[in-house]
Amino acid sequence: MSTARQQILGRIRSGLKRGPLNEQQQAHLSQELKSRKRTTQPARAKVTGQTALDDFKAMALEVATEIVNLANLEELPQAMSQLMQDSNLTQQPLVLAKEPDLVALNWAAAGINTDMRASTKGDSISLTNSLCGVAETGTLVLRSSPNSPTTLNLFPDIHCAVLHKDNIVAGYEDAWDWVRDGGIPRTVNFITGPSRSADLEQTLRMGAHGPKRLVIFLL
Repeated sequence: MSTARQQILGRIRSGLKRGPLNEQQQAHLSQELKSRKRTTQPARAKVTGQTALDDFKAMALEVATEIVNLANLEELPQAMSQLMQDSNLTQQPLVLAKEPDLVALNWAAAGINTDMRASTKGDSISLTNSLCGVAETGTLVLRSSPNSPTTLNLFPDIHCAVLHKDNIVAGYEDAWDWVRDGGIPRTVNFITGPSRSADLEQTLRMGAHGPKRLVIFLL
């Protein structure tokens, strides 16, 4: 444990007027963390099947997320090409997560130049996979990895993400189960719609702290 962490925990214990947990207390705490007990959940966080899908779509659209329905992954390059044409981005590269299923697609046939790297300021559009979607709020959950750095979710003006219908869960508790089951990554992003802020003169501005548009390709 680092010295800084020891100092922080020491101040907390001092405030609680107690010392470190004994072995029995530590074992009990570890068991509680592993048990993943859930407290009271609203009904909307318990939906399944078609209801979960419908709720996810409704909530995502409500926060200005764009949804493009696809029959299969092979339709993605052509759909992306159409999106880039409509957005006047045909001369810009698609910054692509280096995920095997995305890399394997025939982007050249759709007239798209891809660039597989971490995103930087000034990039126009990116494409990533997503871990799951949360029906409760229309939220995307993304986990970082060497193939899909977090910058792809944050820097481009347009962030596009692939989401499979089977990967839509009811609530945040379910989403965290998915995250834990795959091993905790360095970063987990919960993204609900494009970036926005009304801090300045109470005027809503899109893209204030991240992408101006969030596009979900739903399979």
